[in-house]
Amino acid sequence: MPVSGEFADWATELTMRHVPVPVRRAAGRRILTAIAAGVGAARVGLVDPAVHVAVGIGGPPEAELIGHAAGRLAAPAAALANGMLIGAARPEPDGAGGAMAVVLPVAMAVGQEVKARGDEVLLAVIAGHEMACRLAAPDGSRSVGVLGAALAAARLMTLDRCRVRDAVGIAGEFAGAPIGTGGTPGLTTGIAAGNAIIAARLAASGANGPVGGIDELCRAWRLRPERVLGGLGGEWVGEPHPAAKSTDYQFDLETCERLGGSRRDARALVAEVRALAFAPSLDSILALTVRVAAGS
Repeated sequence: MPVSGEFADWATELTMRHVPVPVRRAAGRRILTAIAAGVGAARVGLVDPAVHVAVGIGGPPEAELIGHAAGRLAAPAAALANGMLIGAARPEPDGAGGAMAVVLPVAMAVGQEVKARGDEVLLAVIAGHEMACRLAAPDGSRSVGVLGAALAAARLMTLDRCRVRDAVGIAGEFAGAPIGTGGTPGLTTGIAAGNAIIAARLAASGANGPVGGIDELCRAWRLRPERVLGGLGGEWVGEPHPAAKSTDYQFDLETCERLGGSRRDARALVAEVRALAFAPSLDSILALTVRVAAGS
């Protein structure tokens, strides 16, 4: 079976009981770090052009922005802005070319759009991030976030495995690399996040992905299928987060507190993200990011 088919089968069948506790903890900490980065970028207006463009696009009220009380926007527009907010602040590298900065905005936007539970969003993030880590270049230079994000979006949209494969294949058409240096911070991650949702929506509407799917990309990148798929479902190749090594797993409040806002709001944000596996509300998480960003 092609690589994209194997990933599609695995992702559609993945449940929380298949995910070891350390993997959940590492994902939760990465999510908190990414959200904190987005709140920080919102506070200092780091990517205001992206926010202005997203608000201008408008569209159906599907998803909200991190750290901004702009109201609900179309999911691709929200993912574009949130991807730029997170990517611009450069949260810790995750060994997959900053994939979490693409996967998380997509999972949050589509999760709100389809009214998914928090645990469903967490599973989508874990699946997309794992796929990106398996396809990433050792130096993190490869643009794989859009592939993992399309997988996350397709899973949240409850597409069947054939459509999941198409979504990832279509996203592969967007898997380019930045040209040159400089430019607007977070632009690559933001555009990748918006494109991932478009890829999943195209697949849901009946568009087919390239015949080779991501297998052609694997050949171009000289990735052996056994290296990409080895242990899938039993072994997790995503780098463990250092903070996940603690048995009781306490989130560090420093990241949130230094962004401003009250200690109470920072603690509440930490608690909501920590409880993602138990289905908290994404709306409450995003509302808290606005309060923390405003420094109220």
